Amino acid sequence: MQEADSREYQILLTNGQVVRFTQRELRDLVRGSRVKAFLVVSLIIIALANPTLFPSLPEYSSRLFYWGVSVLLYLIIIPHWASAVNRLWRRTLQIPLPLIVATGPLIVGLSVFATCFPLVFGDLVPKRGEPLVWTDYLRNLLIGHIIETVGLLWLLPLQRNDEDLAETVPEGEPEFVILNGRSLPLDSILTVQSAEHYLIVRTNGKTSQYRARMKDFVMQVNESHGVQTHRSFWVSTQEAEELRGNVVKTRSGDDIPVSRGRLPAVREWFRSAGKAH
Repeated sequence: MQEADSREYQILLTNGQVVRFTQRELRDLVRGSRVKAFLVVSLIIIALANPTLFPSLPEYSSRLFYWGVSVLLYLIIIPHWASAVNRLWRRTLQIPLPLIVATGPLIVGLSVFATCFPLVFGDLVPKRGEPLVWTDYLRNLLIGHIIETVGLLWLLPLQRNDEDLAETVPEGEPEFVILNGRSLPLDSILTVQSAEHYLIVRTNGKTSQYRARMKDFVMQVNESHGVQTHRSFWVSTQEAEELRGNVVKTRSGDDIPVSRGRLPAVREWFRSAGKAH
């Protein structure tokens, strides 16, 4: 997994629950079939809703068109938008990012953008009704917020279950990683450290160097194998013993540094693994 893909989100939902996920999980979620099916159903419900709820879009076809285009743009933009907002938020605050703060401006912005379609495309697009007022923006924000909450509370766990099943290796079948053309038994690797253009791989009783990058290694492993504590360090599940401050204590007695940006994700990994933290 590349460093950008492993960037963690801590999102605070309206019910007070904090949902944690990575950039890769967000990207896979918005591209997944479940989200697409859920959005299609949501668009049909919106299109068939009572016209009095949407005075700016009185016709069924206009609601389906404008909401459909807005949803499509949302799916394209959201991975990049969320990454930028999350990065800015974590530079200034070390608390979970409220969902309404993270995506509310994007939803409102898309609502404003959709009102410009008739000005640009004229009769090529369905006609709109009354101009948008603040209650229309609030309604769109509420609908979008509900859809996002459903996605994070129910669809994200289903996606993770699918990934766990896909990553399950038949019992007794060894797993390997390939570095610079060499196959290494994964269960023998204790720690990995990047140094210049090489990886220093420590196994049981041996330390070797391979001309490779850290991302070449982490793309071949998952959280059940170990955790990347720093852009230059990875430690296996069997070797990691305790998280103490910003250092991982290992069974071999070594100290593996944990970067500030990865500390929440590493702490969550230790919690999930049932290790001291």
